[in-house]
Amino acid sequence: MKKWFLLLFAGATLTACGTKTEAVDSTVESADLSEVTINVSVEGELIEAGSVTAEVEPGEFLLDVMKEEFEVVDEDNFITTINGYEQDAEAGKYWLFDLNGEMAPVGAHELELSDGDVVDFDLAGLE
Repeated sequence: MKKWFLLLFAGATLTACGTKTEAVDSTVESADLSEVTINVSVEGELIEAGSVTAEVEPGEFLLDVMKEEFEVVDEDNFITTINGYEQDAEAGKYWLFDLNGEMAPVGAHELELSDGDVVDFDLAGLE
């Protein structure tokens, strides 16, 4: 009887410790995530469901996050359509984006996101 009690007690202790460790691990993982905001507009007007705040892992690229958060079509890593809004070469309207208020230095497929980044996409004519 004592052996069964000891085995039951040991099993309960190990199970409780395992659960506690998992909770600590998930806290560490969520602490590694960064928060970014992405806004999508057409000629300066925010589209429906066009503003998203997303948690991203370190080193994630903007194009990958865009594909997770929006319906995106790209051709050779250039975004051509977001949520059904398609660029129009004949009208000279293209998807352009700013990073933290300035023109992005690279394309969406090369841009690694950082905590607090704000990305503003706009489908508008080139000026």
